[in-house]
Amino acid sequence: MRRMCAAVLAVVFVAVATAGCPPDFSPYWKIDKLRVMAIQADPVVAKQGEPVTFSALVWAPDDQQIDYDWSWCPVHPPADDGYECPMDELDFDPEAESNANNDDEDDDNGDSDEDPLDLGDEETATFTNPFSEQQVRAFCEAIVAEVLDETDNEELVEMLPSDCEEGWEVSVRLEVSSGDEEIIASKRFTLWGGDEDYNKNPEFDRMQARPYAPEDLPQFIEVAGWDIAESADHDDQWVTIPDDEPLDVVENSPLQLRSLVDPDSVLEFTPSTADEPREESFDYRWFTTAGPLASSSSSYFPGSNTLEDASNTVHQMDGQQLDDDCTAFDDGACIIELWTVVRDTRLGVDWIDGRLRVQSPGGEQ
Repeated sequence: MRRMCAAVLAVVFVAVATAGCPPDFSPYWKIDKLRVMAIQADPVVAKQGEPVTFSALVWAPDDQQIDYDWSWCPVHPPADDGYECPMDELDFDPEAESNANNDDEDDDNGDSDEDPLDLGDEETATFTNPFSEQQVRAFCEAIVAEVLDETDNEELVEMLPSDCEEGWEVSVRLEVSSGDEEIIASKRFTLWGGDEDYNKNPEFDRMQARPYAPEDLPQFIEVAGWDIAESADHDDQWVTIPDDEPLDVVENSPLQLRSLVDPDSVLEFTPSTADEPREESFDYRWFTTAGPLASSSSSYFPGSNTLEDASNTVHQMDGQQLDDDCTAFDDGACIIELWTVVRDTRLGVDWIDGRLRVQSPGGEQ
């Protein structure tokens, strides 16, 4: 425990010094090369003995093969170090404490050469929490005590758990490669500390579209074949983007988009700074292979807006820009890929995807 605490302390101090994001010279929403848009832990909180499945929203051009390499770490290493875990199997031995009191019991992992932090090279990975909630709380409390004893840095203190029953945040590391490109990404999740007020992932229900300008509806009916009455109010012009095929849309006719979170997946929780439970808030990010988008980020704040309005964006459907950006075609029509990622404030993540097929109002593709 002492050696592991020392390794964690080093990472915590480095994390404050290196906080920040690397520069991104392309629009954040534009997906035109190998990209990891999100990683999900399901469930978000790892209880003792319950498997956690990790999956990633990854895109590579031209349907290139994507190779995966997963591992996890008992801390959250900084990006500047490529999220490399500062611990090895000598630092990390979750069985040590229990085995110390069971000298006659065979240790199945004692002679194994397997890395206990390795999670494999499949498209998804599975993790099982090796610690009891008592061990998680004890470890968390030891780290908090040592950090408070070592520093008066307020920013660092704010990073510490306010209640170790909520658990200890650890991380999964993903290295993906495709062709000559390689990306390293990381995702935090929580080892359960016994608190019953734990988080779950939000869940998307559907992605929808409507003409941005109500007067453009006749074009979508005539050119794209939308089955909507021409007299429909703007609020009734939404159509759901199918899961299995592209939705036909019209070039140069701006399109309003939204992705709806299932209201039943919106949770209430009591923040450490509050006395009463409140509904969680969400951040949304949009991505597309062919732009431009009027905006790529938005938020849901209970009481300030609605789930129906929160994730809205507008695709400008600019014909010249689509000609420059498009990477996939169907009988000459540009196919636009879309994704929305939603995140809550407690490490929950979900995403949804859709495709659009751009039709020319003049009948030429």
